[in-house]
Amino acid sequence: MIPFVRRLYPPSSPNKSEGDVDVIAIKRAISRTGGWPWRTFDDEYNEAFSRAIADFRRHHRMTPSQVYTEDVHAKLAAAKAVEPHAGEPAFDAVARQLLQQAYDRRVKSPEQAKAEQLYDFCKQFDGPYSWGGEHDGSFGDDDVHDGFDCSSSCAFALHHVGLYPWSVAVVSGTFKSYGVSGRGRYFTVHAAGDHVWIEFTIPGRNWARFDTSPHGCGARGPRLRTCMRDDGRFVHRHWSGY
Repeated sequence: MIPFVRRLYPPSSPNKSEGDVDVIAIKRAISRTGGWPWRTFDDEYNEAFSRAIADFRRHHRMTPSQVYTEDVHAKLAAAKAVEPHAGEPAFDAVARQLLQQAYDRRVKSPEQAKAEQLYDFCKQFDGPYSWGGEHDGSFGDDDVHDGFDCSSSCAFALHHVGLYPWSVAVVSGTFKSYGVSGRGRYFTVHAAGDHVWIEFTIPGRNWARFDTSPHGCGARGPRLRTCMRDDGRFVHRHWSGY
């Protein structure tokens, strides 16, 4: 996926666009199609480059305009580079990364970004299940490869991204007072007296749960799992805003 960040308007427009890295990405892509001299690109949607966009639109039989729109983006995303990169996508890896950066900053909420950080951290766990593991009063020397139980692994993960209210790893039942009541938009902590796990419901990411109990997915131990499990006996909690 090559994200569309925003419409871009030339300096002559009352809606003149501010410079940002998405402009650099688009300049790279247009240059790779032969529509703009290859150079060290700045981030300004200036008059000269907006005319290059108008030329691109004419070449693709689109309505004449100097505005970079969703339709232009779709055409450019489907376009191929010319020599010396003939046949490659117009948007190269650098341009894609720049677009994603701009998209995440402008479109994605800080809460979603933090939830994704938690999701990615949970993916790293691969240690064994250890009842009482890492309940030693400190997160400082914990590692994703260590032996955790359900509550210590959830505590460590949430603490890592700053969404944990306690100073040490607590037992499962304590999570029944985590954050606020109800399901979260991006993640939900499901807590009972004997077990706790985290469910992820992040737009654009696969549904997953961080859980030491397999319920059909792999071995016992803290893992990010994709198979469902029943949550009926659990209290549902989330961090406010998440």
